[in-house]
Amino acid sequence: MKLKPFLPIFTLCLLSSLSNAQDSPLSASAGLGPGNSFTLFIEFQKPMKVQNIDCAFDLQGAPKSGQEDFGRQVRCAGAPTKDDDTHYRVKVEIPQVIAAGDYKIGWITVSVDNVGHQYQGTGLPTLAPVTVTNPKHQEFSPIEKLEIKK
Repeated sequence: MKLKPFLPIFTLCLLSSLSNAQDSPLSASAGLGPGNSFTLFIEFQKPMKVQNIDCAFDLQGAPKSGQEDFGRQVRCAGAPTKDDDTHYRVKVEIPQVIAAGDYKIGWITVSVDNVGHQYQGTGLPTLAPVTVTNPKHQEFSPIEKLEIKK
């Protein structure tokens, strides 16, 4: 066969591309907007019997013009899914009325035996911000006059 000499090269290229794909996870924020969701994967150092996980991603910086009154936080939704004793995942939903921008994980609260513990700041591993796009904006007309009559 003429392909036999190329088989080792093809195999190495395939393994190399698969290896690189594992090292660089896909961006969770590719194309996220109002009504979309993504999955947050959480790995603990030691096994825990987690009852609930709540989390919040906060907008970094000021909202864009026309979005000042839009939501500025993205939250976990629903019960966590247990993959094994140290790996859990939770769905994060993007609200319909949300300011566009980068959202950074602010906190994660984990409940075990009806006791909640909040991880925040240096208690959280580094996580790239999630970018939310939203072309909508809302302008409110100034109130021109108020009056009271008897």
